[in-house]
Amino acid sequence: MAAFENFPALQAAFTEGQRRGLHTGLQIYVSLRGQPVLDTALGEAAIDRPLTRSHLMPWRSAGKPVTALLTLKLFSEQGLSLQTPISDWLPEAHTDHKATVFDLLTHQAGFAQTETGWPHLDWDETLRQILSTPPAQAVGLAAYHPQSSWFVLGEILRRVSAGTSSPRRSFAELLTTELLQPLQMDHTSCGLPADVKLREPDLLPQLYDRDKGQLVPSHYSTLPWLTRSSPGGNLRGPVRELGRFFELLCRRGRLEDGSTFVPESVIDVMTKRHRVGQFDETLQHHVDFGLGILCDSNRYGVDTVPYGFGKFCSERTFGHGGSQCSMAFCDPDAQLIVAWSTNGFCGEGQHQRRNRMLNEAVYTDLKL
Repeated sequence: MAAFENFPALQAAFTEGQRRGLHTGLQIYVSLRGQPVLDTALGEAAIDRPLTRSHLMPWRSAGKPVTALLTLKLFSEQGLSLQTPISDWLPEAHTDHKATVFDLLTHQAGFAQTETGWPHLDWDETLRQILSTPPAQAVGLAAYHPQSSWFVLGEILRRVSAGTSSPRRSFAELLTTELLQPLQMDHTSCGLPADVKLREPDLLPQLYDRDKGQLVPSHYSTLPWLTRSSPGGNLRGPVRELGRFFELLCRRGRLEDGSTFVPESVIDVMTKRHRVGQFDETLQHHVDFGLGILCDSNRYGVDTVPYGFGKFCSERTFGHGGSQCSMAFCDPDAQLIVAWSTNGFCGEGQHQRRNRMLNEAVYTDLKL
C-alpha cells in the first residue's frame, strides 16, 4: 500500500479544508484495480485526539446504496418485481400513494419532503407519520428524498423478509444479518448500538456543524441521532468498509474469493441509468440515477452538479454522497474505488467545493 506522502494533492485538499474551518479530520480509503492503495485517517477526531482508521464515521446518504443492494438482493431471491405498488406491502399507506418500489429507488415516488420525526420518534411512529401524509408530487417527478421514502423502503424490506412470521426483525438487524455480516462489514451499522458511548467511546469522532465560519459541536454526535436507524441516512462505520462494499459492486456481485453474493444481473440493473436527463426538484440540478445510486452527471455541468465525482471520472462512474460530509464511488473504467468521510458538516456550497477537490486530488495523485 502506498504511503500517504505519495498523495500530495490529497494532502493539500485536506489541509485547505482544515484551514478554512470545514473539518478537523478525514478518513479515506482508495483502491485501484482491486488493490488498496490508501487506507488512512488525517487530522483530529476532537481536540487533541487524533482521528484513526477505526473511528465510526457518518456516511449519511452515502449509505443509500447499501440499503438499495439489500432491496435488490431480497427481491431477486424471492422473485419479486420492483414494479410492485408500495400499497401491496403497506396497505396502511395514504390512498393517494401510487408509487412502486422502483419509484422509491429512483426518487420518483412523490413523497412529501416533510419532517419525518426522526430521530425523536420511534420506527413505527415515524413510518405512520410518513404514510399518512398525502403525496406532495406526482409519481414520476424527479425529486431526491433524503429520508422519507427510505423509511418506507426499509419497512417493505422488513415485511418481505418476515413473510407471515412475527415479530419482524428491526431494519438494523435485517441489514446486519442479510448484508453487513456476509460482507464482513463488522463495524458498520444503521444507527450505532445503544451502548456504544459506554462500550467504545474512543471510536466516536466529534462531529461539527459550521456556523458563521466556525465549527461548533453537532447534535449528530449525540443521542438519539447516534443510535436511531434511518435506512437512507444513518449508516456509520469505518469508510474502508464502505469502500469494500463498492469493490463488491465493481466485481459485479462477487466476493473476493470469487463466490457470488448476488448475481451479476442485480449489479447491472442497480448501476444502469434509469432516471436520465431529468431536473431534480430537490437537488435543483439535472442528475441521473440508477437504483439507489447516483450516476456520473458531469454532462449537465461538471462544476455545478451536486455530489458529483469530479471532472476526471469516466461516464460509467456511480456512487453516492452523504450530506455535507462523505462520498463513495466506483469508476469501472479506471477500476478505482474511493470512499471518504469528514467530521465537519460545512454547508452545501462549501461541501460541494471540498467534494470536488478531494475526488479530483485522488485522480491527480494516481495519475489517472
